[in-house]
Amino acid sequence: MAAYDALFQPLTIKNVTIPNRFLSTSHQPGYAANGRTTDRYVLYEAEKAKGGVGLVQFGGATTVSVESTYYYGQLNGSVDAVIPDLRRMASAVQEHGAACTVQLTHGGRRERWDENNWLPAYAPSVRRELLHRAFPAAMEDHDLARMIRDFAAAAGRVREAGVDGVEISCIPPGIIGQFWSPLTNQREDDYGGSLENRMRLGLEILAAARETVGDDYMMGMRLSANEMTKNGLTDQDGIEIAGVYAASGLVDFVSVVGGRAADYKSTQEMYPSMIAPSATYLDLATTVKDRVDLPVFHATRITDVATAAHAVENGRIDMVGMTRAFIADPHHVKKLREGREADIRPCVGATYCIDRVATTEGAYCMHNVATGREEHLSHDIARTSGDKRRVAVVGGGPGGLEAARVAALRGHSVVLFEAAPVLGGQLNLASKGTWRRDLSGIADWLAGQIEALGVEVRLNAFADAADVLAWKPGVVVIATGGLPVTGHFEGAKLATTVWDVLAGQVEPGNEILLIDEAGGHGSLCCAQFAADQGSTVELVSPGHAHGLEVGAVNLGAHMSEIYRLGVTLTVDRELTALRTSGNKLVAVLENMYQEIVEERVVDQVIGDYGTAPNDDLYLALKPQSRNLGQMDLDALAAFGPQAIDSNQAGVFFLYRIGDAWAGRNVHAAMLDAMRVCKEL
Repeated sequence: MAAYDALFQPLTIKNVTIPNRFLSTSHQPGYAANGRTTDRYVLYEAEKAKGGVGLVQFGGATTVSVESTYYYGQLNGSVDAVIPDLRRMASAVQEHGAACTVQLTHGGRRERWDENNWLPAYAPSVRRELLHRAFPAAMEDHDLARMIRDFAAAAGRVREAGVDGVEISCIPPGIIGQFWSPLTNQREDDYGGSLENRMRLGLEILAAARETVGDDYMMGMRLSANEMTKNGLTDQDGIEIAGVYAASGLVDFVSVVGGRAADYKSTQEMYPSMIAPSATYLDLATTVKDRVDLPVFHATRITDVATAAHAVENGRIDMVGMTRAFIADPHHVKKLREGREADIRPCVGATYCIDRVATTEGAYCMHNVATGREEHLSHDIARTSGDKRRVAVVGGGPGGLEAARVAALRGHSVVLFEAAPVLGGQLNLASKGTWRRDLSGIADWLAGQIEALGVEVRLNAFADAADVLAWKPGVVVIATGGLPVTGHFEGAKLATTVWDVLAGQVEPGNEILLIDEAGGHGSLCCAQFAADQGSTVELVSPGHAHGLEVGAVNLGAHMSEIYRLGVTLTVDRELTALRTSGNKLVAVLENMYQEIVEERVVDQVIGDYGTAPNDDLYLALKPQSRNLGQMDLDALAAFGPQAIDSNQAGVFFLYRIGDAWAGRNVHAAMLDAMRVCKEL
């Protein structure tokens, strides 16, 4: 603990004492409904406070104006009805000793006109953003005056609700940053042109908000100190802006990020996944810290406590945001304080959380299925008060590992059979040879947990029915995963699979045609892996784009690598037949919309058509099970116990989970495991 002492020092800003330097920064997990808070949202934020986080900044992107939408789960801060919502959230956080703030923003052009009140988006100038795709109205003088009033009124609501402070978002995705940026501000009036003019609106907003909340109330700003985009704000601009705003006396802290999030590429730069190094923009935050005489907050891909301690102890920042790390484990700080560092579930940078919010779905951690489901799932698994049972888990991928972990935490005796020499399942392929290698951290953590819990692990154990029955289990969980499907075209036996190539069982050919029908990470990773080995790769999809199942942050990272490596992209084509021609393969492609046929002559065809359940063992055990393999779907959906007991001659209950049931993803497999095993 001594190595982390700096992180446990309090910080006082105005009349608020933050108990430690751990920060969950302003973000929106998408749990609000119609601009109002929900039980789910309150429990999500309160769990982090319960887990020891010192400052919980909730209400990310809380809207301030009637034209601002809240379609991806923001709070509507433009009406008084938000006050009891904010009060309820603040009380839930403060109850556990944490401080809290709310972030206010106006989306500017980063809006949709066809949501909520069906009003135009507003921006400094008529410049469309590629992500949200609205053509905004250029703001007139009366719009500027109205917006200033709206920010001030919303700030007043935050104070009235008993929240400890307010943060005004000035990052370029929002209206204040759009006025700062030469990319979005082409005005010729007093709010355009020079940097001094472009800073004007933000200062006027802060002045009005300060007048409303009073000098004794904590108010800060969040800015991007570098847009990381050609012709955008540079770090020199960002430092100058931070200096001017800090010197104004209007703000009490500055929260620093980098990037601009206006398209897929810039989104993955602003919210970097595992493709980026740890603490991606810490140096940028430090340059701001050197310029301003205010506490500096910072968050971007700081996921480990050693980096966090270094940043604070060396005075580089004052509060360290580990937001995604706290999504992965809301009890991160508590476990650290208790000396249980090995029990902290790591953030691996998968950005599954952000990708879901970007598509208007609620945030989930890829491998902590309790986050965002606190109404139904506990982050602390309680021991059963009933009989202890013998539980056999077959399959050592993420689903099987989670099943073994949860069953062991319940107090049962658990054995895990894994056919391979190592644990991890498909994670071992997903993390192989590309920038997604940190996914291995999921399996590493789970393996460490089940070892500490005393689970018996049998590697190189291709279990059959006799092996499982010999252990005399009362419960069998089949987590044998799926098997890759090469394709459904004529001559499919001539193709190989993404698995074969990534596993090193098949060498990449010189000229490769890779068919991306699954639309996930697999084909994108394989294309990068093969191209990096020197192969010429054409990636073909029957869809209108590649990676249709991949979220914005990860897709931006994939596409940056795809183009860097010279992979050819072809869409709207289906592979209909494959045949040999000498030592080559001839692939027949057909247009999805017209009967246009093309042929490719290549050395290798790789198919990514998803997986089919590897269910032979399940089918062999099914007749001898008490439930005949049936699961109560209503109970599963309601997070209740499985109670089907239809075969009195059976000797064990049988459940299959993850891809052994149906091809999905890591999160789904681990959720299956949790819902089944938490009730054993």
